Amino acid sequence: MRQYISEDEAYYMDAYHGQFSRKLAKWAIDNMKVKDPATGKMAKITPRAVDDVEEIMHNNGIEVPDKCIYTCWYLFNMAIADYPKTCKTDTQRATFVEETLLDPDGDPSNVLDCFVTKMCNAGIPVYWERFL
Repeated sequence: MRQYISEDEAYYMDAYHGQFSRKLAKWAIDNMKVKDPATGKMAKITPRAVDDVEEIMHNNGIEVPDKCIYTCWYLFNMAIADYPKTCKTDTQRATFVEETLLDPDGDPSNVLDCFVTKMCNAGIPVYWERFL
């Protein structure tokens, strides 16, 4: 697969082991939108802070490895943006994060792979050097 990615992306993947860095997660979260049911238009989400997400995960008995905390932060906010009907509460969002990260036939780095695919499909470039 490495032959298909840029040198900067390969550098990023080596540095962060296929996980979100704080900068990349913040950029991704800052650009998340949800469909407003009242207007039918897309609107920016009101994101949860990384500290809030860590506390919510802890309060729900979910331990997140340190290397995955920003991936967890991204997923939690993605649940707000992409699954507003399914993940209505913080507990439901925390469970979504846990099940995604601990998928027995998956890998936590799949989250970043899916994000990269979304960006490619949307025609949005990811300037990896900004996130190193």
